[in-house]
Amino acid sequence: QVIFGNRWRHLLGQREFWEHIGGIDICLDPSSFGQANTQAFNSLLRKLQKHVSHGSSVVDLYAGSGIIGLSLAATRKCRSVKCVEINKESELSFEKSVGRLPKTIDSTISWHNTDASLEPLHWLEGSDVVIVDPPRKGLHPSLIDALRNFALSEHKICQAPDGSIIKIKDEKRPWILCAREASVHVEGKTTWDKSQKWPSTLIYISCGWESFKEDSRKLLSSKAWYMEKAHAFNFFPGTQSIEVLAVFKCGPRIAQIKKKAKKKKTTR
Repeated sequence: QVIFGNRWRHLLGQREFWEHIGGIDICLDPSSFGQANTQAFNSLLRKLQKHVSHGSSVVDLYAGSGIIGLSLAATRKCRSVKCVEINKESELSFEKSVGRLPKTIDSTISWHNTDASLEPLHWLEGSDVVIVDPPRKGLHPSLIDALRNFALSEHKICQAPDGSIIKIKDEKRPWILCAREASVHVEGKTTWDKSQKWPSTLIYISCGWESFKEDSRKLLSSKAWYMEKAHAFNFFPGTQSIEVLAVFKCGPRIAQIKKKAKKKKTTR
């Protein structure tokens, strides 16, 4: 739904709007999506940050202006943060926000202007954590399929194997190859091991309760993922709308329970 149209003219005051949120300064312009209830959104970001280990490699799908990804780069010292967003107008805001990040951040940061649903395996590969913050309609079916397929692999590729049975086809289409290239790229100073791996943690931020329930059902029914935690946030007091932050882990829950029980037994 378009409310104000896709064009605007700067008449008065500062051209950009800046907010300090998630521990960083974020630039927003008229085309950027921002949360009206910044206090509740800050609470959500603080909770989210606790579920991302220091030094993780993160891919942020439906990234917008990069608020979530950049806040993790700053607060969790991520080795890499890859943001994927379909709205090309968000690029300039992202670039300006990167310019205000603390100079001490040693993280490889990139922003890609493309639709992540077109070749989701390409964006998932190489990350420890995948974050999705889709619109109310929820995740695209191709992304759900990709999340299920790699997690169900008999070689358990979600645990950083030496080789993967999932083959990402050789791409020859120039517009797809162009989308893979980062529109904004900042290289970190530290050289990290780039061995192949797949996400073991999925963090889902939802503003649509019905679509979230349906997406969760598909992820859980195959036992490719299990839900470890879920938190609800009231962004709009006086309404029935809630924002959900859910944390999924790769693999069936029963395997994780046995693993924890075995660990307790050996420590006694």
